[in-house]
Amino acid sequence: MIGNVTRETRLGSAAALLVAVAVLVVLAGCGKSTTTTTNASGQVVTTCHITFAKTKFLLHAGLAAGAFHRYIYKPYRAGAFKQGAPGRKKALIKAGTSALLAYHELKVAAEDARCDGAVLKKLGTPLADVLQAISSVKGALGTGNLAGIAGASAALDRLVAKAGQNGVQIKDR
Repeated sequence: MIGNVTRETRLGSAAALLVAVAVLVVLAGCGKSTTTTTNASGQVVTTCHITFAKTKFLLHAGLAAGAFHRYIYKPYRAGAFKQGAPGRKKALIKAGTSALLAYHELKVAAEDARCDGAVLKKLGTPLADVLQAISSVKGALGTGNLAGIAGASAALDRLVAKAGQNGVQIKDR
């Protein structure tokens, strides 16, 4: 009896996981439409629309901010990346992986901002600044030059502040 309960529990957990993955795959691929037209002066104009763009923007920007703060900025301030620090290698690996994640999530958030109304489009410049800063941190982690982490944190803080001024509250996820 105990073996059956454990087996049923595992099967139920596996089924729940499969359903969750299926829902995420469906949500990730739907809700985006892009049209490309040529105007009277011969310029190619691309317009796009993403369903729930603001919600998706907040999710992706929050994931990027959370990954950056938790695995890059906090360990940096705690001295985990300094030569001889205990767990330095593990902290650097986590930071590198988090930098990749943060960069990817910010790219997705930037696309959501581009395809939304005027509110999110105002965040284009701060988003570009953060993307550039995270990109430099991504490369610097491999070389050990960590001076850009504070600058990336400042750029991320400016994005969060600008978003807040426009009524969009980015929270670490």
